[in-house]
Amino acid sequence: MLKFYYRSLKDKQIQKLDNARPGSWIFAYDLSKDDLQYLQDLGFDEDFLEDATDFFEVPRVEYEEGVNYFFTRFVLESNSRSAATAPVMIAISDRYILTISHSKAEFLDNFAHQRQDAITTQKIKFFLLMLDAIVVQYEKSLMSIRRKLSRFLRSVETVSDEDLKEIVKIESRLTDYIAALIPTAASLKDMIARKKTLTLHNDDVDILEDLMLDIEQIIDNAKSVYKTAQNIRATHEVILGHQLNATMKTLTAITILFAVPTIITGMFGMNVWLPVPDGPLGFAIVSILTAVLILLAAEYFKRKTWL
Repeated sequence: MLKFYYRSLKDKQIQKLDNARPGSWIFAYDLSKDDLQYLQDLGFDEDFLEDATDFFEVPRVEYEEGVNYFFTRFVLESNSRSAATAPVMIAISDRYILTISHSKAEFLDNFAHQRQDAITTQKIKFFLLMLDAIVVQYEKSLMSIRRKLSRFLRSVETVSDEDLKEIVKIESRLTDYIAALIPTAASLKDMIARKKTLTLHNDDVDILEDLMLDIEQIIDNAKSVYKTAQNIRATHEVILGHQLNATMKTLTAITILFAVPTIITGMFGMNVWLPVPDGPLGFAIVSILTAVLILLAAEYFKRKTWL
C-alpha cells in the first residue's frame, strides 16, 4: 500500500496525492511487488526496500546513491506478536521522504495530520518530527508501564500468578524497548555525523538536540523501570519463600503434636507389662499424661513462633 502526502509552507494542511511529486511524503506499508518496483523507479535501493519489509530488522543507518536510509523501531500497542516493537524505515532523498513499515503505523498517519509544523517539503525537519513522534510513543508506553508496576509494588504480598505473568511480559517489552532505542541513538549520531549527506538548519539542530536528549532519558527510564519489575518479582519470591517456611514450620509442629499421643498409645498398646494400664484409673492417667505432653510441646512451638 502506497499513500502520497504533500504539504509546503504555503499549505494550511497536508494534502493527499495520487502519485509522488517532489517534496512529497510516501507513506508505505504491506508492500506488493508492484509497490516495490514503483519505489525502485523513484530511485530507492532494492536491497534496503527488502530489508524494510523484514519484521525483525534492527535499527541502523545506511547511505546509498544520495539517499539516507534510517532504520528504527516503533512501539506496538497490540500484544498479538511476541515483539513489543516493529520496524520502520525512513528514507530521505533529494526529492522525497519515504517511510516503510511492516504494517500500517497509525501514529505516523495521525502525526502528519495533527502537527502544524509537519511540512513534507522540509524533509530533514519532517524526518526529525517523525522520530519525535516515535519517541513520544515510547514515553507514553513507559508511563503506562510505570503506573502498572506501581500498583503491583503497593500490593506485592498479594501478587497473583497472572500478575507475575504480566510482569514477565513487561520485562520482555522493556527489553525490546532498550534493544531498539540504544542502536537508534547510535544510528542517529552516525547519520548526523555525515555532514556531507545531511544538511541541518538551525531549527533542525534544536530539534535534534532535544531528540537526542529525550532518547537518552527514555533509555535510562526504561532501564530503571526494568529494574523495578525485577525487584517486584524478587520481593515476591522472598515473601513466598518466607510464607512457605512459616507454613512448613507450622505443619511440622502440628505433625509432632499428633505424634505425641501416637507414641504414648503405641507404648501402652504393646503386649508387655506396664504399671498404669492395669489400674482402675489407667485410661485417665494416660490421657492426662498425653494432654500434658501435647500442651508442653505446643507451648514450646509457640515460643519458637512455629504455631
